[in-house]
Amino acid sequence: MTKPIGLHTKYMEFTQNITNEVVTKYINRFYQPLTPALGALRQEAEQNGVPIILKETEQYLKTMLAVVKPQRILEIGCAVGYSAMFFAACCGAEVVTIEKDPETYETACANLRRLGYEDRVTILCGDGEEAVNQLKQEEIAPFDLVFIDAAKSHYQRFMEAVLPVCSPNAVIICDNVLFKAKVADDSYDPSGKHKTNIRKMRAFLEYIMKHPQMDSSILAVGDGISVTKLNTTAK
Repeated sequence: MTKPIGLHTKYMEFTQNITNEVVTKYINRFYQPLTPALGALRQEAEQNGVPIILKETEQYLKTMLAVVKPQRILEIGCAVGYSAMFFAACCGAEVVTIEKDPETYETACANLRRLGYEDRVTILCGDGEEAVNQLKQEEIAPFDLVFIDAAKSHYQRFMEAVLPVCSPNAVIICDNVLFKAKVADDSYDPSGKHKTNIRKMRAFLEYIMKHPQMDSSILAVGDGISVTKLNTTAK
């Protein structure tokens, strides 16, 4: 039996996407893991219910990385380290990733060492906003691409935090923004269990779609992603 690689069964509900299963199955026929080691880590994660980027989301990110060609990538929400290692392997960028949960942080560190990425990915333990503010104080080089995949109710807080550490035309991608269609329609949350997360995600999407210095789109890829291109010259 495969040994669990971290996180908890409470995250199992986040592993599905919002699109037609037939379409998703067809798209995923074309999926190929970037490296055998990452493919094995994905298989471990899927077997143990660990939330990592979906296959179709990964394929989209691979194309975006080829277009943007980032030199530095910031990630908020490391989980077991899969996406951070994917970024490093895909485009050779310097990656800084942040994980709040200490146990998950240790799991990610172990995975980085096991797969040989400890010199290519820097992982920080702490709240996303606080860690980014610390990076800002250290006057680090700006990031060309940011990937946010952390606590869904805090996306706007994270977005506002990363803006000062972004390059002028950076791209910011956020995952799971449609929350298995719950954000689109309340009927997908009949119990009202997720109403706070839904309300805050809707506010976040309104924020990025109407911000005068952001060109944003919401895409039905995986569990929904938002893509924002900063436009600091806009008034």
